Amino acid sequence: MKSSVMIRFLGFLSLLCGVLIVGTHLLTQSLIRVNQETILRESLTQLLPGMEKQVVYEVEPSGEIVIAHGQAGGAKRIFAGYDAHGKLVGVVLEASARGYADVISAMYAYAPEKKLITGLIVVEMRETPGLGNKIGSDPEFLANFKALDASHPVGAVKHGTKRNPWEIDAISGATISSRAVGRMLSASIGEMAPVIERHRERIERGN
Repeated sequence: MKSSVMIRFLGFLSLLCGVLIVGTHLLTQSLIRVNQETILRESLTQLLPGMEKQVVYEVEPSGEIVIAHGQAGGAKRIFAGYDAHGKLVGVVLEASARGYADVISAMYAYAPEKKLITGLIVVEMRETPGLGNKIGSDPEFLANFKALDASHPVGAVKHGTKRNPWEIDAISGATISSRAVGRMLSASIGEMAPVIERHRERIERGN
């Protein structure tokens, strides 16, 4: 009799734990999604000053682009920003690469007509405090991305040795994290710039 009661109790306890785990996961997932959307909006506003309207395109495996509706389904995205007169201000792209401690995720602004990267925001990282994590806050490092030439392969060089407009002056003591930023931008722009150029007229129209 005691054994039967114990089995029923353990069954109820297991069910309760399962419900709590699923409920917590769903609640947390919803909060994470809201936070991600907030970060996205703030990043776009910061990267594209003067933006009044945006259109989000998804890149299909064929290289064609379609206007995105709802949450991203894992496809590459192009965030196009327009001023009050409907003129294209620029586009924002997403990039990521393995850093020193974990994956670094960033968003960066790209000016298609000039082939320049004009801004960078690190949205997620777990780099070493005081060293690697400075890639998201160090003014001198972030100045690299005000007019970074994206017509050449982008890459980080040892601090103080930058000679070309497509080079990133690395943070002293955080070379691995700096190089990860260079790798992510080089890979992303190498993949996305041809897509943007191919559909540039459509993106400029915003349709």
